[in-house]
Amino acid sequence: MKLIIDENLAYGEEAFSKIGNITKSHGRKITNDLLMDSDALIVRSITKVNEDLLRNTKVKFVGTATIGTDHLDKNYLDEKNIHYTSAAGCNAWAVTEYVFSALFHLAKEINFNLTDKSIGIIGHGNIGSKIVKFAEALGMKTIINDPPLQRKTGNSIYKSLDEALTADIITLHVPLNKTGIDKTVHLIDEKRLNSLKERTILINSCRGPVVDNIAMVNRLKENNNIYTVFDVWEEEPSLSLELLNLVNIATPHIAGYSWEGKVNGTWIVHDKLCEFLNIKPEWKPNMPEVDDNVIHFSGKNSIEENFYNLFNKVYPIFEDNGRLKKALELSSNKVGNYFDSLRKDYPFRRELLNYKIELDEKLSRLIKVLETFRLIVNLKN
Repeated sequence: MKLIIDENLAYGEEAFSKIGNITKSHGRKITNDLLMDSDALIVRSITKVNEDLLRNTKVKFVGTATIGTDHLDKNYLDEKNIHYTSAAGCNAWAVTEYVFSALFHLAKEINFNLTDKSIGIIGHGNIGSKIVKFAEALGMKTIINDPPLQRKTGNSIYKSLDEALTADIITLHVPLNKTGIDKTVHLIDEKRLNSLKERTILINSCRGPVVDNIAMVNRLKENNNIYTVFDVWEEEPSLSLELLNLVNIATPHIAGYSWEGKVNGTWIVHDKLCEFLNIKPEWKPNMPEVDDNVIHFSGKNSIEENFYNLFNKVYPIFEDNGRLKKALELSSNKVGNYFDSLRKDYPFRRELLNYKIELDEKLSRLIKVLETFRLIVNLKN
């Protein structure tokens, strides 16, 4: 069996070489010629899998080690009876931690108490549901919007998009739907952007076109009284330098790039390929332990200060922001390659479950909060 795999898959060679002969390639350089005598294709979100890519090939299995599938032409794959699968949920914890790293950074920078804020969660799937848990553990008011789930369940927890957009913080976690009743392309358009109240925090870590980037530029140029965190961009990898310059925190589509998130993506697709081939999976990842993993929560600090210090050690988001903003020094024709290089050479990042908190006894009320964040807690006398 011959497999073509994205060269940036975590443990990709180790995992898939147990199934067949592999060829690694940059995701944007996988071509029809390369696939001509291949049986399976394992990609990430940067590879557009469609008729142009697969025409006249032998490929019968396509796996994407990502949560999204908008880069797969499902109609064509169904028509040609090509099996496809994704790694839904693989990096949900990583994206959740990304959102709260951004929020605690802004809380320190702007000087506000996160626990006093309301948060609108647009999309209540694998990621959105985890954000709700984190936010409610902190005592935040949550306003959840998810029309498909509202229709399916009739649950009164689901509110309108307009109501969710009245929150102090808005975080987007929807798939990219180009048509239909649940279309999400430019879901946050000029009208909705202009409706946001002063000091709103808007976070987009799902798909770039969910927010109209041109309208976003205009809003920030005309009335820059909101705060923005963007991990995804229209026209990636050649994002708008004008928008990059205006947002408060900018990162190169890496919200889900924890090591656990990457490895889970490989693992899920590996096991689904084995299921497709009706063979027993023989590979499991061996995750390295984290050194220097103890963090002290001081009773002298506010909750925001302690959490800021936590994320500054585990995942200092502003370092990612600094790296991407160096693109402002480049000519526009070099931005795409730079964006891709930041993703390819992304620093090693682990998730909160690998860390232990030494907690002052006077902060014992935080035990349940910290455990919700998947941290190991040791109470100090």
